[in-house]
Amino acid sequence: MTRHLTHNGLPEGMTRWQFFGLIEAARQQLGLSKGAIAYLKVAISNTMDEDFAAGRICSFWTSVTKIAARARLDRRQVARIEAWLIENGFLIKTASDHSRRAGSRKDGKIGHEFGINLAPLIARATEIQAAARKAAFEEAEAERLRNRIKTLFGDIRRLCFEGAMEAAEEVLPNRRPSTIQSFERLRQVAEALEAVWEDFSARIGMGEKSHQCDISPTLNTSKENNNKTCMPEKRHDVQPLRTTPAQVALLASEPLRAIIEFYWSALDNRGALSPQTIQRAAKERAYQLGVNPSVWERLSRVLGEERTALCFMIADRNAERLDGYRVRDAAAAFIGMARSEARQGLVVNSLLGELIGTVGEQRNGA
Repeated sequence: MTRHLTHNGLPEGMTRWQFFGLIEAARQQLGLSKGAIAYLKVAISNTMDEDFAAGRICSFWTSVTKIAARARLDRRQVARIEAWLIENGFLIKTASDHSRRAGSRKDGKIGHEFGINLAPLIARATEIQAAARKAAFEEAEAERLRNRIKTLFGDIRRLCFEGAMEAAEEVLPNRRPSTIQSFERLRQVAEALEAVWEDFSARIGMGEKSHQCDISPTLNTSKENNNKTCMPEKRHDVQPLRTTPAQVALLASEPLRAIIEFYWSALDNRGALSPQTIQRAAKERAYQLGVNPSVWERLSRVLGEERTALCFMIADRNAERLDGYRVRDAAAAFIGMARSEARQGLVVNSLLGELIGTVGEQRNGA
C-alpha cells in the first residue's frame, strides 16, 4: 500500500519549512483556516527533510491527542480539520478510523506507516507557490488601493460640487478603507470612487455650477499646476497601438521584465500575457523610480492605462541605452513623453517603432 503513497518531491532547492512558509502565506487563497495551519505545522514537524525527496514516503503517525496538545487545539477540532484536509485533497489517511497509528523507519527512510500521508500536499507545491505569489501581490496591492481610496476622497471633496461627497459616502460611508479586509472589496470601492470622481469632474468640465466651498483654496500658480490645467482631456488623431503584451515584455528593461514575470504568475497563472499584467508591472516600476501615484493616475485618465504603461516602458528601456536615445532620468522622460502623447497622439507609436528596430538590429548583430 505504501508504495503508491510516494511522491515526486518538492521543487528543487525548497526545504520543508520553506514549503510550510508558502502554505502559511497562501492560507486564504487555499481556503485554510488558522487551525489547519496549526495542524500542518505539527504534521511537518513530525517528518524529516529526507521525507520530502522524490520517491520517498512522507507521512506521520502522531496521535490525535498529541496533535491537539502541540497545536493547542481541541481533539474534536483536530478531527474536523483532519477530515477537511483529507476531503479537500491535501492529505491521505492511511490508518483506519479506529486503529492505532504507527510506522517505522530504517536508516531514516519510512518503511511502513499507518497514519497521515502528505503526498497530496507535496504534489500541490507548484499550485501553492502560485497562491503565495498571489497573496503577496494582493497584500501590496491592497495597501496601494487603501492609499488610492484616501486620495480619491480628498480629490472628490476638493471638487466642491454639490452631491459629490454624498455619492462618495454611499460607496464607503465611514471613509475608512482600513476597515476593509477583502481585497476584492477594496478593488470595488476604489473603482466606484474613480467613477464618482470622473462623473463629477466631467460635470464641472461641461460648465455645471457647484456651490462654493466653505473654505476656498488659494490660487496655485506653480509650474506643476499649470501643467495639470494645460493638459488636454481629449487627444486628437489617436492612433491604435501597434504592439502586444508579449512584445512589450520582450522590449522592457531588465528590472521591468522581472516585475512582469512576477505579475504574469500572480495574474495570468503563466498563461497568455495580459495587458493588465503589463500595466500593473509598469505602474510598480514607475513608483520605484519615484513617479508620484497621483501623476500616474492623472496620465492614465488622459491616455488610458495601456498607453500610459507603454510610455513608461519606452522611457525605462531608453534609460539602459547608450546611443542618442538614452535618457538620464526615466521618470522625467516618461512624464514628458506622456504629455507629448497627450498633445500630439503620435509619439508612442513613433518611439515604439524605433525601439523595435533597434532591438532587432542588436539581435541580428549578436
